[in-house]
Amino acid sequence: MRLKLKVFEDGYSKSKRMMLNIDYLQNEVFKNRLKFKITRVWNIHYNLGIYADENNHVIGNTQYNYYLLQDNRLLKKNLEEVIKAYNSTPEKFSLKEQNSKDAFEYGRKCGKILAYAQRILEDFDASISVSINTPSKKFYYADYNTNKKSTLFPNGEDGKAIRLYLLHTLSTLNFPLYVLKKYEKNDYGWFLKSYYISYYYTVHKLRDLQQYLIQNKLLTPEISSYFTELDIENAKYLNSTFRNYIMHSNLTDKNGNFLIDSKYLDKDIPLFGLVETCFDGMSYYELKDAILSEVTKISDILSRWLNIESLKFKPLD
Repeated sequence: MRLKLKVFEDGYSKSKRMMLNIDYLQNEVFKNRLKFKITRVWNIHYNLGIYADENNHVIGNTQYNYYLLQDNRLLKKNLEEVIKAYNSTPEKFSLKEQNSKDAFEYGRKCGKILAYAQRILEDFDASISVSINTPSKKFYYADYNTNKKSTLFPNGEDGKAIRLYLLHTLSTLNFPLYVLKKYEKNDYGWFLKSYYISYYYTVHKLRDLQQYLIQNKLLTPEISSYFTELDIENAKYLNSTFRNYIMHSNLTDKNGNFLIDSKYLDKDIPLFGLVETCFDGMSYYELKDAILSEVTKISDILSRWLNIESLKFKPLD
């Protein structure tokens, strides 16, 4: 599950294969929910749902959510092998009740582990408190068929993978920014970790895409202008040491050396001086503000690139 947070842990070429395999599976699942077989070849179904907040910020989509619960070993195979696997046991890829039970059980186990960790940390000698807001939740949705031309997929099948890649990246970037951020009350270190990991992997995924487009001579003037705005080659806050801590929650490196410089070590500040050590004395809150500014900029550019403002969202009951 931790690897899934990387959006797609490989370069764009392998990610493209995985995305199109997911797109195929979701297309088959939703197509086969149509009552009459004759209608399944009409391409009238939806195979992608996009979720947004009240301000039309994309915060998730069904194909990325589906990816989170699939076996990457299958998704990395050729489409022909995925088709064969689906045809042999379509029920394994369906949206039936058992899938919901499996997801619920996974969530329940995660909750038990987190509750146990919280009980242990209550006795930790640090002046931190865990408290969050309980904001009202108003979400919206829009349904699309990725095989048909639309404002989201203006070229139909051509370029579909790139649009899905950008949509998945935007979804993982915006969920912390526009959903989790509303819960922030007393920040004891968790919220920056959430914002930072989405920032870190967004930059890397966009760099992968840019290199793929350059190598395959697909970088049009319009796309190039978006990359100029993004300026990902000069991303200022990429730090592998800080990233490793966030992904592994270990305050020592692979050689057992403590990551926090003694001059910054302070048990009463968020992350105990790790931020100050990794970012030349920059405070936790200074870094968080800087990351939020970068994330917001990237989100706005990707939203324009995907023409999100043209999508017609409906209230989600």
